[in-house]
Amino acid sequence: MLSRAAEVIVCRLSDTRSAVELARFPRDRNEAARPGLYAWWGDETARDTLGVEVGTSLPPLLYAGQAGATSWPSGKRSSATLASRIKQQHLRGNARSSTFRLTISALLRNRLDLVALSGGRLDSASNQRVSEWIAGHLRVAIAPFDDRDTVAGIEAEVVAYLDPPLNLDHCP
Repeated sequence: MLSRAAEVIVCRLSDTRSAVELARFPRDRNEAARPGLYAWWGDETARDTLGVEVGTSLPPLLYAGQAGATSWPSGKRSSATLASRIKQQHLRGNARSSTFRLTISALLRNRLDLVALSGGRLDSASNQRVSEWIAGHLRVAIAPFDDRDTVAGIEAEVVAYLDPPLNLDHCP
């Protein structure tokens, strides 16, 4: 059974109308400037392409994550926002800065002729190709959640409930 907070976030992230193309992200700058959760949605090409790589057909909602959670047990507060996580790490970061980007890069390595460097990074041209592919085939939905101390727990509930196929943690 989902907590009330997780239930509200699941409703928002699982509604395709909430997802926006990256060229239009963020739809609401105030919401994107907050911590919270997000979900990546794939178009038909993304689902077909990634589905071939994982050996199964994929649903439109591919991945969910959080931005801005306090790190436990240290209690170190994150300054990340939905905008910084999505734009700087997922869209323009490298494979080391984002499990989502690492997963996409691994699945598209051969198809996009990606060149891996040491330390789990890609070369500049490869990073650019991954960014362009993400921007061309994926949309993102956000759900702000201001309690940085509990957002990681809410993420675990949401991911376990939605069971997105590209998530590695919190999924059955």
